[in-house]
Amino acid sequence: MTTIRRFRTRPRRNRLAAFGAAALLTAVAACSSSPPQSAPPSSPFPASVAGAPTAGAATTAPRGAPPAAYAWPDGGQAALLVDGQAVPVSSGETKPTPTASVAKVMTAYVFLKAKPLAPGASGPTFTISAAEANRYGERARRSESLTPVKAGEGFTQRRALEALMVVSANNIAHEIARWVDGGDAAFVARMNSTARELGMTATTYTDPSGFDRTTVSTAVDQVKLFTAAMRDPAFAEIAGVRTYTAPGNRTQPNGNTLLGKDGVIAGKTGFTTPAGANLVFAAEREINGVKRRVIGAVMAQHTGNTAAAAIEASDELIRSVGEG
Repeated sequence: MTTIRRFRTRPRRNRLAAFGAAALLTAVAACSSSPPQSAPPSSPFPASVAGAPTAGAATTAPRGAPPAAYAWPDGGQAALLVDGQAVPVSSGETKPTPTASVAKVMTAYVFLKAKPLAPGASGPTFTISAAEANRYGERARRSESLTPVKAGEGFTQRRALEALMVVSANNIAHEIARWVDGGDAAFVARMNSTARELGMTATTYTDPSGFDRTTVSTAVDQVKLFTAAMRDPAFAEIAGVRTYTAPGNRTQPNGNTLLGKDGVIAGKTGFTTPAGANLVFAAEREINGVKRRVIGAVMAQHTGNTAAAAIEASDELIRSVGEG
């Protein structure tokens, strides 16, 4: 769904105090076993951050000991990749969980790989099928995220991608599958093939919109995908659009209310009851005086009935990485 209600209020944990105590224990242990070592100059992590990944290091912390002094969510799972690091760091369980509309990142990525779009361009025009137009009522009854369509209506590639990414239109996701591969089955096969190419070993797509609870992934895999997608200038442009404008100048806001705040430049929300709240994002953060891109994912936040819980958890996580 794309409607975001007021965030839940929860007390912030005293993360600095907790990290200080952990750092002190680490320092004592280091003094008794081996000489202290400083972080390599090329590391994008502050030298004082414990658990920053190094070559060959594990990327998932033991339960109860999340890596680094990041403000990881209390539940679900999350992952971060800071520019300059080879692999993401993560927190929480890493088993596959329903993606909800975060699946549309792959739908958009595959669409752009099949039909490249220049930055700022509208691209070719595609036509809404009578079959999809007739499914509107059925999809609405199932509480799917939609944008109004009419049989024979033309959608430029850019407008379709904005409907997909900004208002999370499930009906457009299915039409993209038809435009690219003639229908869902072949397009979903392409999504899964692309996931394998990107090393997304814990991901399975069964539909192009993410409405199916059998479309599953992990925060780590979604970080891999979003990192690849953000290398496409057209995708990066569209994933940062804050308002979708339909014919007649009807506008709908992006459900990702973090856009433009704390360095957030792009993202995609998702929510279904089985999935909980999910969000993938890209942000520009200053770390040790150097601006670096941070790609993150927060998934399986089972509080409330919108994506707000993932947005709030992502906001805290982003703020704990350098400065905006």
